[in-house]
Amino acid sequence: MIQTNSQKKYINIMEEMVAQEVNRKMKLLPQKLAKYIKGADVETYALNRLPPLYACSQEGSQFQTKKAEKDYQQKIALVVNRAFIAVQRDLLKKSTPLFREETKKASSETQESSNQNLSWHHSRYYRLGCARS
Repeated sequence: MIQTNSQKKYINIMEEMVAQEVNRKMKLLPQKLAKYIKGADVETYALNRLPPLYACSQEGSQFQTKKAEKDYQQKIALVVNRAFIAVQRDLLKKSTPLFREETKKASSETQESSNQNLSWHHSRYYRLGCARS
């Protein structure tokens, strides 16, 4: 089980840079395709192929951000592009989120979409074992 530390004393600047790039590219995708792609999948794929850039102070954060922009901006864009391609290839892969918030959000979105598609008329005609009247 993964445990989160609410009092983190450091950050990975690369995570922020990758997240920004993924968000930018998600906005460019057609809406029909974007709804099937999980940003977290794209981000983790990319982050596993890039070096971490940790910082524990404001000065360190500024230094690592400048370093990322100077040395890694093109590589981040390339790796994120590859991540989108890899994630699209495996859309049917089962994926159980690590954190409960994601699970709750996904289940509530599924419930909302199924409730919008059904009306009381459907339940009368399509109950299991019932014939149409």
